[in-house]
Amino acid sequence: MGHANSDLDCIGAAIGLWSAITKAQKKPAHIVVNQKQSVATPIIESVKNAGNGNMFMEPDEAVATAGDKTLLIIVDTHSPTFLESAALYERCKKIVVIDHHRMMVNHIDNSLVFFHEPFASSASEMATELIQYMGENILTRLEAEALLAGIMLDTKNFVLKTGVRTFEAAAYLRQCGADTVEVKRL
Repeated sequence: MGHANSDLDCIGAAIGLWSAITKAQKKPAHIVVNQKQSVATPIIESVKNAGNGNMFMEPDEAVATAGDKTLLIIVDTHSPTFLESAALYERCKKIVVIDHHRMMVNHIDNSLVFFHEPFASSASEMATELIQYMGENILTRLEAEALLAGIMLDTKNFVLKTGVRTFEAAAYLRQCGADTVEVKRL
């Protein structure tokens, strides 16, 4: 799950982590997103059209199905006030946070892992770095494009907050088949 009104970076990072969890770790996973309020509709629709519609779950359904062993990975925010679903956050006891924004006073302080890197360009860059350690052939072309779209959005096409790590992540995503023309369209 990411922040409310999810954008390309939020959804891109979530798609990348979904892929790593379901393929490399062989665990069931869902991306919790209010699809009617997301601004990343082109990626969500592309994924659904590719046959992965079960990847996404609405917040109400996620709250209803979450259990004591549910791991909630929060991407692209570390503030409980910005979450897609505060109810899901309150329901889950095992939480991981992956975010690149500057630390806020009101932040999630009960996580098992708090991966916070304010010098990273995007949550998608951070997710891409993690995915590289999880095995080979994890990302499909579409999943790599979702991650690259997130990086390109948050860097304004590699102009702002861009470093060596940003370009290394982009190069990895190109190796995974990401088509830059298709990413620009997204």
